[in-house]
Amino acid sequence: MRIRDAVAQALENAQGEYRSGEALARELGVSRSGVWKAIRELERDGFVIEARKTLGYHLAHEADLLTEVEIRSQLRSAVLGQSLYVLPKIPSTNDECRRLLQEERAPHGTVVVANEQTAGRGQHGCRFYSPPGTGLYFSVLLTQVIAIQDAPLLTACAAVAVARAIDAVCAAHVQIKWVNDLLLDQKKCCGILTEGGVSLESGMLEYAIVGIGINIRRSATMLPGKLCDTATSLEESCPEFVVKRAELLAAVLYYLEQLLPELLQRRFLQEYRDRSCLIGNMVEIALQSGEMKKAVVLDITDDCGLMIRDARGNEETLYSASASIKRVVNRNDRNK
Repeated sequence: MRIRDAVAQALENAQGEYRSGEALARELGVSRSGVWKAIRELERDGFVIEARKTLGYHLAHEADLLTEVEIRSQLRSAVLGQSLYVLPKIPSTNDECRRLLQEERAPHGTVVVANEQTAGRGQHGCRFYSPPGTGLYFSVLLTQVIAIQDAPLLTACAAVAVARAIDAVCAAHVQIKWVNDLLLDQKKCCGILTEGGVSLESGMLEYAIVGIGINIRRSATMLPGKLCDTATSLEESCPEFVVKRAELLAAVLYYLEQLLPELLQRRFLQEYRDRSCLIGNMVEIALQSGEMKKAVVLDITDDCGLMIRDARGNEETLYSASASIKRVVNRNDRNK
């Protein structure tokens, strides 16, 4: 275990009592300088640590530990997360997951989680802002081989798992915006980016990396101005709850592990539809060509396409576009 994580765990185990730098150094078998450096790292990562000259260090009650020890203490999944990497700061958890697969033959279910991403990304290459200590940023490596046309099911499956986990932790009702955004109070609280590797010989998806970013706190002050109008965090939308990142991560992995065996049977798709904020609504579609189109969303198809009807009554299914709600129509009119 790294000194940083060991110090964090020792302060957590103290249950609010102060621990001197000397006592921590002796307990962990490191120098007092090592303890001091670890304290500085933890503070940079968002931990609230109080220091008193005669007493030592104290971890504030609201501290949200994101350490390997804390995560493992919460895990309920049998495979997902058993191979676990917890990092304070990296460019991208997806990129690190891919490196571990290619260079170290990381196994199915490997999870990489970071306190901060400096180059996190979302759909269509957009930047995903991942400030330190305010969110849960992680990637899951899946090495099950599936047909490339079934790949969109992975994102839908992950969206349902994350929605269930947030509901369980926050007593909320998360909605899903096709194809990879999760909403609370009509604002984005989570984004999902699924990337993978395809065999040119078989045309099969040989591995997938599901990257998940969840805003947990302080989005109003930590995100750029324009994003504050469209984004929210769990604690801002559900202020009566204090969300622990390790607990939420464990819940996501648990639900994802429950749903993955049903991937090709598509049993989770009905829940995906039930949580949709687009079905029955008038939306404005941004097509890849740059064209804008207004249409009513009729349904989500079994292959995760967006079925729409335009103003002329023409129906089609989209597989790559972005959609934003413009106005609500009567859900009873959607199949007329």
